[in-house]
Amino acid sequence: MSSIRVTYSGLIGFLISMISVLTGIVFTLIVTRRLTPEEFGVWALVGSLIGYFLIVEPIISYWTTRQIARGESIASTSIFYSVIFALVQIPIYLYTVFFLPSIGTDYTYSIILAVILLPVAFVSQTLVGINQAHKPHATSYGFLVFEILKIPVGILLVVVFDLGLDGAILATFVAYLGKLIIQLYFAKPQLKNKLKVSLITQWIKISWIPLYRNISSLIWTLDVLIFTIITNSVIGVAFYSISVTITALIAHAGMISQGLYPKLLSKGSLDHVEDNFNRLIYFAIPLLVIVILFSKPALFALNPLYDHLSIPVILLGFRTFFYVITGFFYQVLLGTERVDEEMKPSFKSLIKSKLFYLPTVNIIHHTSYIIILAITTFVLTNQNASNFELVSAWTGISFVLSIPFLVYSVFLLKKYMTFSLPYITALKYFVGAISMIIVFLFTSDFIIFYKISIYEFLPGVFIEFILCFSTYLGVTYLIDNKTRVLFRAIVMEFMPKKEI
Repeated sequence: MSSIRVTYSGLIGFLISMISVLTGIVFTLIVTRRLTPEEFGVWALVGSLIGYFLIVEPIISYWTTRQIARGESIASTSIFYSVIFALVQIPIYLYTVFFLPSIGTDYTYSIILAVILLPVAFVSQTLVGINQAHKPHATSYGFLVFEILKIPVGILLVVVFDLGLDGAILATFVAYLGKLIIQLYFAKPQLKNKLKVSLITQWIKISWIPLYRNISSLIWTLDVLIFTIITNSVIGVAFYSISVTITALIAHAGMISQGLYPKLLSKGSLDHVEDNFNRLIYFAIPLLVIVILFSKPALFALNPLYDHLSIPVILLGFRTFFYVITGFFYQVLLGTERVDEEMKPSFKSLIKSKLFYLPTVNIIHHTSYIIILAITTFVLTNQNASNFELVSAWTGISFVLSIPFLVYSVFLLKKYMTFSLPYITALKYFVGAISMIIVFLFTSDFIIFYKISIYEFLPGVFIEFILCFSTYLGVTYLIDNKTRVLFRAIVMEFMPKKEI
């Protein structure tokens, strides 16, 4: 699979992600402006619940990506078992609903209705694993369709028919169906092989690797549930989820690296690593600054009820930025691990590999986070702290803990391969970011006007966004040769190739 074009896949992924940000904002506006804080908190809780049940899916997709990237034909088998696993999860989900803390009987039906999201999300994740291995940019196309479809269906169900939370769930389900169709289209060449029924036996024998890896994700997503149980309220969850919604913009920078992992799995050149990291921080740095600068306008746009949450947004912005960088380093380390090239590696060799060690580091990180969060929330709740104080503490804990693990990820990368952090290049990008800040400070008061009507408010926000981001692009183009090379690479990647 060395034919994977890292630059092309990364640029396509990033471009589509940025378009998806705009479409995602529209759907989020529909939801946040039509749902009460309690309903939005339940919406966030539903998302966490679905995430809990996806914990076993990587038994399939984890090995699917690694095997297909190395030339094995197993996609049909992956889909077959994904459907079976998904169907088994449905009754378990419904049984679990009855053990949730009391959050109001009005929302019980909505949480039960959300079970329809489980099978489509499950199979979708498996298809991502398939496409990630041979056409990484296909995952971006599926994501774009998902975000676009949510808008008309959301308007119809949430606004026109006034179905509220149920409408948001149904709109998401329809969007998933559209995403599945696109993913299947791109996965079609891989689905022509026969079923290898016995393959599941091999996967189950070494399933402890992806399951162990996913323990950290499960622990991480317990924060919403634990916070809800301790505070017996979903208002704080709503505040936190709104903040996460805004800072998710920074995570889209990670799409620039989506082709790197399968490229490394197929023994692609390590030369891609430093170049790809430069491109990652080139986009991640301005997105972090934009989240900070536009935190208040973004919160006001989502719902004026949330416009006091700038501090949690900024803290989560830095946390997300650090996670994107840490995730890149882990991706490189996992992509260069060769212990599983033979599908029957020994237990001892797996334990000694990065496939086991990196998840262990994540488990330590996330367990520390959950323990500190639970203790802090319990103490503050007993002191009658406000929802704002609780959420500020919540985001502060996650931000502070992200720093030492970022530093450690740099140490690990340098331990296993030659890698130099681009200090001078990053400094140039920060100069471009400072220019954005200056432009924002001098122009925002004349462009952004805080009107309750979203139609009067949003145009100014978009104009200011374009002005700031264009400033960054222009300044970095002038002072940094790597930026000029990147711009030329973008032009070359998308120019039609002449046949010889």
